[in-house]
Amino acid sequence: MPAKFKPSERVVNKVRGQRMNTASSKNKKYQNYWLKNTAKQELFDAINSSRTKPKHKQKFRNELVRRGIKIEWLTQEEFDNAQ
Repeated sequence: MPAKFKPSERVVNKVRGQRMNTASSKNKKYQNYWLKNTAKQELFDAINSSRTKPKHKQKFRNELVRRGIKIEWLTQEEFDNAQ
C-alpha cells in the first residue's frame, strides 16, 4: 500500500451533518491522504515544522526525491538574507 500523508477520514454527510449509514459497507466513504497526491508546498511545510516526527520528515523527503525535486538547505540567516 502506498505511503500516507495523514490518516484516512470518514466522509460526513453534509446534508444532515451525520456520518454515512454504517449498516452496509457500500455506504462507507473514506477520504485517503496519499503522499503522491499531496501538494509540494504542503510537504515542505511539514518538513520545516518542528512538530513533525523525524520518521515522517524522511518519508516526505523521499517523496520529493521521487518527484525529482531538489531540496536546497539554508540556515535561518541565509534564508533571511535571501528575502
